[in-house]
Amino acid sequence: MAMKALFAVWGALANGSPTNALAENVTGKLQQFFNDGVTTITINDANFNDPAVGFTKHFGAMVDRGDHVSYYACQEGQTINFDSPSH
Repeated sequence: MAMKALFAVWGALANGSPTNALAENVTGKLQQFFNDGVTTITINDANFNDPAVGFTKHFGAMVDRGDHVSYYACQEGQTINFDSPSH
């Protein structure tokens, strides 16, 4: 099944304030993982760079899995298996 990253974001609300959002659109990077056949990904700075140095980051993604769209979210350091559908 070919997966398509519809949207993915990685970053933090520095000092807990939305006016201090330090985030990046990482949709292209996530799609590159899928294109390379990688579907289990640890969400960390090594894989997605560090848009918010010194802050704990979070990840969110919307992925078209072919049969339906799934939504994924996690905190820095967690691993997501995109082969597993979310609801």
